[in-house]
Amino acid sequence: MYTAYFIAYRIRKADKKAFTTLVHKIGIISIALGLAMSLLAFLSIGGFQKNIEGNLTSFQGQLQIYQYALNRSHEELPISTNKIQGIEQAFASTIKSIQPYAHQTVLLQAGEALEGVVLRGVDVQVACTRLSQYLIVGHFINPTQQGYSPEMVLSSKSAARLNLHLGDEVIACIVQQPLRYRKLKLVGIYTTYLEEIDEKLGFCDLKLIQQLNAWPHSLVGGYEVYLQDPRISREVASQILDWLDYDLTIQSTEEAYAAIFDWLAIMRKDIFIFLSLILLVASSNIVSIILIQLMERTKMIGLLQALGASKRLIQQIMLWNNLRLVFKGIFWGNVLGLGLSALQSYGKFIRLDPTYYYINYLPIAWNAWVILRLNLFFFVLISLVLCLSIIVITRLRPSQAMRFQ
Repeated sequence: MYTAYFIAYRIRKADKKAFTTLVHKIGIISIALGLAMSLLAFLSIGGFQKNIEGNLTSFQGQLQIYQYALNRSHEELPISTNKIQGIEQAFASTIKSIQPYAHQTVLLQAGEALEGVVLRGVDVQVACTRLSQYLIVGHFINPTQQGYSPEMVLSSKSAARLNLHLGDEVIACIVQQPLRYRKLKLVGIYTTYLEEIDEKLGFCDLKLIQQLNAWPHSLVGGYEVYLQDPRISREVASQILDWLDYDLTIQSTEEAYAAIFDWLAIMRKDIFIFLSLILLVASSNIVSIILIQLMERTKMIGLLQALGASKRLIQQIMLWNNLRLVFKGIFWGNVLGLGLSALQSYGKFIRLDPTYYYINYLPIAWNAWVILRLNLFFFVLISLVLCLSIIVITRLRPSQAMRFQ
């Protein structure tokens, strides 16, 4: 091994002005760019998934429990709080918290403008901490000791269509028999860039929905379930469904917003295709480098074979000579990829159209496991291509190599 390393070291010193040196640099750049772009792509797709899932689950949890109905609408049939008593104790290791909610379709009137929205009644004391991060102006609904809070929060799209500003009052008409009206005050405007939420959802006090429907405090529209580990939502949903009464059902956020999660799946597929093309180019460059070395060092290989050098020794010489290329490429690939990711994570220089990407900048989600796997995958694959190329080269017979010009 020492002999192979020594000869490889002397070859590198002798090759400083050779054409092989330029080819080596091109190979290092190829590996570095491939790894850097792969790191940026995988960390950004993780950022998209984390950001979008975080937005959706902040508004309604990972799971929703509601009354089973053949015709599902925005307004749920009421559930008694007695029906879920003990569920947090039964699933203490998986459930973080359970919060009640209720929906009510209303028609908002502000001057001459009319807008239909779905008001989501929430426990304002609990919801304030998780929903305030999406407010662009104003504050979340203030809780009251008695009665319901006459405040509401709307999306920026709904507020713009109604030409509403903070502090403006709006008439909410509940289209039921008989018609009922409530005067509400706009205290906050939010945006998530998720069309399914921003287009139709507003927030109010859960007590308001209960009063409008003449429900006692023991009746709610449903429950949103927040899990300790969101990745096991499907398994937990199946277990909770077995625990619930026959007239209750459960739905995951992934099922409720299937189109958005399908879009994320398509993006992941595109990233894998992109990675395959990058690896194909990097592998082709490695093969080209080995072939160029063959043309420049054919006589040396033939001479070593004639002097009794084994194929194993020659393979080790070639391997030591090119492993530096692989390590340098991976090192600079990490520097470039992680550096660009850090700049984007803190500076948000790359802006996106939220109409198509649900967020106004390219998100980065740091994941040490993804970074480690990508590095290992690049190293193993490129090293495999390197070893196979070297094996092919050392098949030359001494007589052929000495005559090769």
